[in-house]
Amino acid sequence: MKWIVSFLFVLMSVSAQEKMNVVLLTVDDMNADSLGAFGCPVEGTSPQFDAFAADAMRFNYAHVHATSCIPSRNIISSGKYLYNSGLEGFYQLPKDQVTFRTLPEVLQANGYFTMIRGKAHHSYPYVPYKRAFDIIFDDELKEKKLNIRQPKTFYDYTKKGVEAAKEADKPFFYSMDIHDPHTPYYGLIKKKLTPGLNKEDESNPPSRIFKAEEIVIPGFLPQTEKVRLEMAAYYSTVRRADDSIGNVIQALKDSGVYDETIIIFLSDHGLPEPFGKTTNYYNGSHTPLTVRWPGRTKVGSVDNDHMIGSVDIYPSVLEMLGIKQETGLDGRSFASILKGDKQDDRDYVLTMYEENVGGNRQPTRSIITKDFGYIYNLWSDGERKFASATKGTLAYKEMDRLAKEGNAHWKARLDLYNHRKPEELYNYHLDPHALKDLSESPEYAVKMQELRQALAQAMKASGDPLYSLFKERENEELIQAHLKKVDGESDVRKRDAAYSRSGRAKADKKKKQPSKTKKNKK
Repeated sequence: MKWIVSFLFVLMSVSAQEKMNVVLLTVDDMNADSLGAFGCPVEGTSPQFDAFAADAMRFNYAHVHATSCIPSRNIISSGKYLYNSGLEGFYQLPKDQVTFRTLPEVLQANGYFTMIRGKAHHSYPYVPYKRAFDIIFDDELKEKKLNIRQPKTFYDYTKKGVEAAKEADKPFFYSMDIHDPHTPYYGLIKKKLTPGLNKEDESNPPSRIFKAEEIVIPGFLPQTEKVRLEMAAYYSTVRRADDSIGNVIQALKDSGVYDETIIIFLSDHGLPEPFGKTTNYYNGSHTPLTVRWPGRTKVGSVDNDHMIGSVDIYPSVLEMLGIKQETGLDGRSFASILKGDKQDDRDYVLTMYEENVGGNRQPTRSIITKDFGYIYNLWSDGERKFASATKGTLAYKEMDRLAKEGNAHWKARLDLYNHRKPEELYNYHLDPHALKDLSESPEYAVKMQELRQALAQAMKASGDPLYSLFKERENEELIQAHLKKVDGESDVRKRDAAYSRSGRAKADKKKKQPSKTKKNKK
């Protein structure tokens, strides 16, 4: 009997060792075309990533479904669209409302050692989300007061995670976020938006610092010297993100697990500038999805055939690992594409937006194909004004300045950014920067109707609560009633959050006060 038990133990250990590890590696606020392998017009932004991409498979038509941090990341971890997970904005859910299992929970239940470093509070339904992770490295980083943007820490904590999994004798799932190139950018003081270093950057330079004269400003931003300065700082921060990417890859190699680890890389959304982050334009949702599945993905391959969404990552990981699929997911596995096969019905990606970090509700839906983007702005009524952190950028301030000085182009662009239109249509093949709205062009009337129908079908199939409103989009009274309702719900959340913060502040203050002992009274 003893020899049977021993044999089974050895068999289980061998099986665990043969299972692929998984690293989910994300960057913050990075445009896909900020990376060399994805066509960056600025030389030298990402030598480390480019080397990895040459050893992996990249997808040229991949998009995230939500273009702000918490909603986007929770779509990845839950495999559900934001209205099906309940996470539509920058808030958490009560524990008893989380009835679904996230990706790390499923992997943990199947024998995986689960870890997270970076954005632990932004990627899962409530805080702290300990039920899914064996280790949350964010706690240790905070306790040790380590600079989370320092590239060296990514080498150290990758190795540390691998060692912890080896000690547990389990394959691992490691969710890792690189905070760069999220603002503040390297070389640009956050509040003043003038050249200089923020405190966290003083001893943490990227391996290359870009000069303004080296920069190609994205076509959807003003071509001014101030924007050139801002973009130089952005690309320097992209380079520091690239330094961190290189350290993660090197640590996996030095730990001897690189060829035993599936690596999935993407950005949570586009760059934090107007018409990028928090919008449903191409530069808001396009993500540099790159996957290395050792022994399966063809080295240096590029997929130009399929539309892939970040909601597809969850089921893809399960299929790659041979784990039974969860029910109720909105995504669809693209594992077979990674092996070189084709899939039908991958003609578009559904994107969405509901609420920003300040709790402002701006419900939006979009259908993106390889060549076109159709956007439905339910909130756009000519009076409501778009709210976004990107309004604090030099680019937005330059848009505003140029508009006030009478520049007709930027006056129109500023008005569009602030108020939008109920419907917009762009030919991304000819106009990737969404500079010319075609929604009222007779030439594109058929395409407009085609994409309207595609959006309606996608909304209905996924259980989108805005589906009935989209069908009644000419009914202004109905639309305004919905906006009033969701605004009220957001106001309640904001009041509750403020009360919670106030309560914590009072509790913290009380802890710091000296106890009233007899000695103190004297």
